[in-house]
Amino acid sequence: MIKDNRKKQVEKMIFTGMKNLFNTQDDLNFDEFAITTLEGLMLLEREEYLKSVKGADDIGNGTYLRSFKSLRKNSLQIQVPRTRNGVFKPLILDLVNQQKEQVNELALLLYRKGLSSRDVSDVMAEYFGESISRETVNNLAESFHEIRKAWENRELDAYYKIIFCDALYCSLKRGSSYSKEAVYIMYGVKDDNTRELLLLEVNPTEGASMWGEYFDKLKKRGVQQVDLIVADGLVGFSDSAKRFYPESDVQRCVVHLQRNLLNKIRPKDKEAFAYDLKQSFNNFDKDSTKEGAKEKLNQLKATWQQSYAGILTKLADEEFILDYLTYIDYPIEVRRMIYTTNSIENLNRQIRKVTKTKVTFDKESNLLDLVFMIIKDFEMNNWQKYPVIAYQNWPRKTQSK
Repeated sequence: MIKDNRKKQVEKMIFTGMKNLFNTQDDLNFDEFAITTLEGLMLLEREEYLKSVKGADDIGNGTYLRSFKSLRKNSLQIQVPRTRNGVFKPLILDLVNQQKEQVNELALLLYRKGLSSRDVSDVMAEYFGESISRETVNNLAESFHEIRKAWENRELDAYYKIIFCDALYCSLKRGSSYSKEAVYIMYGVKDDNTRELLLLEVNPTEGASMWGEYFDKLKKRGVQQVDLIVADGLVGFSDSAKRFYPESDVQRCVVHLQRNLLNKIRPKDKEAFAYDLKQSFNNFDKDSTKEGAKEKLNQLKATWQQSYAGILTKLADEEFILDYLTYIDYPIEVRRMIYTTNSIENLNRQIRKVTKTKVTFDKESNLLDLVFMIIKDFEMNNWQKYPVIAYQNWPRKTQSK
């Protein structure tokens, strides 16, 4: 290990050497200046090293040729100084190697932000020369595969306040054909009010039975209690969730329900119907009750019964509608956050923004690896960074034994 005093000497020497060499760069092109700078600094560094080990039977022993990729060319031929016993290694080499790592990190960042591997390769070529290939970009992305597989087997917390569930569709190749397949996503609100990804899976279609399998996976990874599960209006979802978490409440997305109903309304009636429908689910004050909400829904049905009797039938079905009114049982400050899956829809928009540039995925693992990268980036910069303060007075359920 290099002693601290040598590190300080080398740092001082590097800054001095860079300043002196920079003053001569008018007569050199960029790559010549890089070679001259690196070789000069390494010679100075060896000189300092030999002074520090004087009397330790080590002397300079010429140089050896080494190739490095530059930011503008495939490689630069640099003479690296050495000593007889081979102990000396220039610190400058570490700086050069770090440059390569930073180029790789930049390539992966561009890929994660939505550029295809071809786009990344083109950008790197335009700004940095032939420094990274499409294959290298793909290999860098695949480096996340092992990280994702390890995450899939990681034990989860025993308790989550809320789990949000949703699926979005991406184009995936199976065999010789491509089709849109469902990417299942679950994220949870932890006891400290931060959020984390819990599950990421892909399946040709979205169905209640698949959600059941995924809840089973959560159970096996250690999740024992979930107070509230929020999802869209998929038929059979509640039964699948409660098979594994019977004491959890389920909130089906009110926004999805409203959107589906409005799609069936004539244009001339849409504005008035939308207003009445919104008021029926406007239960965000302290005096709101489920009984009051059901009364407003009955009034909505009475108002529009003559024109849309078939569409409104389910709103009068108490068993159907109760899962849409669960939010009323929770504190006022969280109701708008839990009566819809909008929070996970925000994440889905980030995913679509990137995946749409990829057009299609040849392998299921490639799709999952990319989506995993996107979500973990979102998690680090949003979910973990900004706990949801509104959840701090969350009414934790008492589980029966």
